[in-house]
Amino acid sequence: MADPDLLKRARCLNPQPERVQDEYFTKQPEFFDPQDIVQVKYELLRRCEVEGREIASTCQDFGFSRTTYYKAQQAFYQGGLPRFMGKQRGRQNPIKVNETVRGFLIAEKAKNNRLSAREMVQMLKQRHNVQLTERMIQYVWQHYGMVKKN
Repeated sequence: MADPDLLKRARCLNPQPERVQDEYFTKQPEFFDPQDIVQVKYELLRRCEVEGREIASTCQDFGFSRTTYYKAQQAFYQGGLPRFMGKQRGRQNPIKVNETVRGFLIAEKAKNNRLSAREMVQMLKQRHNVQLTERMIQYVWQHYGMVKKN
């Protein structure tokens, strides 16, 4: 069985492993790990698709609803096993700091190294109609090596 902390970091931890009552998972726990959501969903699909088992009863054995089965099936056909992993929570990219704004921040700081984040807030608002915090501006400058971290 895999380390639960490792599975959690990889976004593969099954939140309810106790619900998996499939015979393979109960009789061969050294290979079939109910804590590994990727393995559980794959086996669920395999049993139905390859072995031809009935969906409703197989879903019950695996602790999933039929809706979850169909979502897993669609995810698998769209992107394979990686689609069984949990998604990273939160926004993936900042909304306001797009390429144009980022380029403007870097270019203006490169032109004038004494430019403060407070001054840049006003410049951004006037030039691009974007409201950023001073901290976000400092973060961008730090990320691109324009200023040192505090």
